[in-house]
Amino acid sequence: MKLHTRLPMLRLAAALTLAFATLTGRAAVPTEAPRAPVAPKLIIAISVDQFSAGLFEQYRSHWSGGLRRLADQGIVFNSGYQSHAATETCPGHSTLLTGRHPSGTGIVANQWLDRSSGKGIYCVQDAEHPVPGRPGQPRGPANLKVSTYGEWLKTADPRSRVFGVSGKDRAVITMTGHQPDGAFWWDDERGFTTSVPAGTEETARLAPVADFNRQLFARWRSKAPLWTPSDARCRALQTTQHYGNLSLAHELPPPGGTPAPGTSFTLDKNPTVQQWFRASPGLDAITLQLAESLLQRFGLGRGEAPDLLAISLSATDYVGHRYGNQGPEMCDQLAQLDARLGAFLDRVAALKVPTLLVLSADHGAVDAAERVDHHAIDAVRIDTRKLLGEVNASLRAQLGLDFVPFGGDAQQLYLSPIAGTGAARQRILDAAVALLRQRPEVQAVFTREQVATSHPRPGTPVDELSLVERYAESYDAERSGDLFVALLPYASLGVPGHQGDSIAGHGSPWNYDRRVPIVFWWPGARGYEQTLPVETVDIAPTLARISRIATPEVDGRCLNLDGDRGDSCTTP
Repeated sequence: MKLHTRLPMLRLAAALTLAFATLTGRAAVPTEAPRAPVAPKLIIAISVDQFSAGLFEQYRSHWSGGLRRLADQGIVFNSGYQSHAATETCPGHSTLLTGRHPSGTGIVANQWLDRSSGKGIYCVQDAEHPVPGRPGQPRGPANLKVSTYGEWLKTADPRSRVFGVSGKDRAVITMTGHQPDGAFWWDDERGFTTSVPAGTEETARLAPVADFNRQLFARWRSKAPLWTPSDARCRALQTTQHYGNLSLAHELPPPGGTPAPGTSFTLDKNPTVQQWFRASPGLDAITLQLAESLLQRFGLGRGEAPDLLAISLSATDYVGHRYGNQGPEMCDQLAQLDARLGAFLDRVAALKVPTLLVLSADHGAVDAAERVDHHAIDAVRIDTRKLLGEVNASLRAQLGLDFVPFGGDAQQLYLSPIAGTGAARQRILDAAVALLRQRPEVQAVFTREQVATSHPRPGTPVDELSLVERYAESYDAERSGDLFVALLPYASLGVPGHQGDSIAGHGSPWNYDRRVPIVFWWPGARGYEQTLPVETVDIAPTLARISRIATPEVDGRCLNLDGDRGDSCTTP
């Protein structure tokens, strides 16, 4: 085709692109890549717990607040991946600001079995960090084997401050790392709290949250926090659903536990109200309020060196477990999160400091199997206690030994310590694998030896990793189990109504649990979308490059948001 005939077609293509952008409300891809802020003074890292890429896409058109602003103006990777198999809260948060897979962070699950003692280890269990009012429940970063972006900032300039806040201890501790200036999490009875390691004083450690807690409880004593629905469209999803023997009315506000209007709200004497509050938009509301308080109290972003504020918003996860993610509860939870994030971004903008924000998630989720099964996809609920009990009974009958499904995790199993070594151990492993593979609930089984030798193939797109490669990215020789079990896709685990069991959840190696949004944003950003897959381990080296600081060894790569390609993520 001659040039003079191509030009009109090019003009037409450009016009159509502009017209499409106008109709969709999404800016066309800029001809020049938007420039990221030079040396941002305030870096905000937000994790929305259990915020799958599916939810991001499903509700994106509903939003008009902060989530909409990030989606429209930010650099959007709608195919971000927590690329490992252990899609739980602690492993997922450990990847966000370290640049390392759980195989590097050592955070292989929310809890694991200590082989030497035979006792369970909670992922942020740390004897050197006792927590006020929680004897026997110390919480700290000792189990995190690598440093975080906040630590890199402090290495580059000790004047940098690192603060974090979350609804969960395991989220904020793994995001802020070792020796942050403050890491605070929600305690149902005490309000926001933190640890008090040896050599520090409780009053000083709790000072940043003491007034906040007092004022919060004073408000609640006179007026209980209520779930007040905000998006009328969500009521169209109201229904009653049966989950085995449990019948649940999906209504707004959710019935049961909600304080009556005008009643007081006493945390330490009402466990029903405690549980309801966590699984409501109110938890994110107070988490963002405390984040704003920390911004103001410490003048974050206004010092001589860049500061980091890490925020993990936990309510979406609690709502997802309790009610599933396709009902009116999740619809309204995200609507309220959108509005509150909008107000938070407004307050950040009012600081008038160079700011860079990244939002992602620790994992995704799948809706309750009973509801999935009613919407075109076959899905089942698996009673994992029954599954493991029956397989263990068969193994005991054959060999006189059990495996140990520590913490109720049916997907990572430990052989009994008396299993021995060598040929005897292999005989037990072979029998256990054969029994598990015969079960209709099981898709695949791998031994620790198979996982330990299955390194991901260099250059393989993260969405095309094999199952065993996904497990390899979650494997730690010291902490991981002996058998890794992939249960059927789309399955929900447990028996609703049984203590500790949820309506819906996550934790599988399947993509609906691995795929999450990753969005970078700064004031004045000219957003665009990249649909090709990236990883959450890419976040920390990308932040480091923009901050012009060096990184240690990382598993991720730099995402060149401003088109300035660099030779290495390890050079400033």
